[in-house]
Amino acid sequence: MWKIARLFQLIVLIVFITFHLFISDAKAITVHFEWQGNQGYLVKATLNYDEKNLPTIITEKGQGKTNYLESLSVSIYNSDHELIETYDNIKNKIATGKYFQFNFNTSTKQLIGKIDIGGESLGELYLKGNIKDNLSLYQVQKFNTDSMLDQADSKMTINW
Repeated sequence: MWKIARLFQLIVLIVFITFHLFISDAKAITVHFEWQGNQGYLVKATLNYDEKNLPTIITEKGQGKTNYLESLSVSIYNSDHELIETYDNIKNKIATGKYFQFNFNTSTKQLIGKIDIGGESLGELYLKGNIKDNLSLYQVQKFNTDSMLDQADSKMTINW
């Protein structure tokens, strides 16, 4: 009888060790970033991803299931710091916008390259541009003539 109990303990120990070696708990990472335009508009965003099996560069583009990002929410404030728009660009690993674009370096925790986040429908706001050059806040207008509300060159702050 003690041999069966000893064998059971050994099996439990092997399963426990295997679980911790090969199926370690993934760590959820949350990153907050802000952009302040020259006219006072403020864009705040929060993204979440699981750090397990990540490449150095996360690139997400367009609608549908994301490769790495679990969520990305965007809030836009006017120059009086009043919240005027919120968007869930990614929710439950599903990107909602066909123009959505996002690039992030997981090693440096920095945005890189081009981004296009926020809204897409008539009257909505979105932040678009190249992180190194210039980011602009636009409002969607009729007939593909979006109007620029604010811009700033690389005034992005990131916290994690």
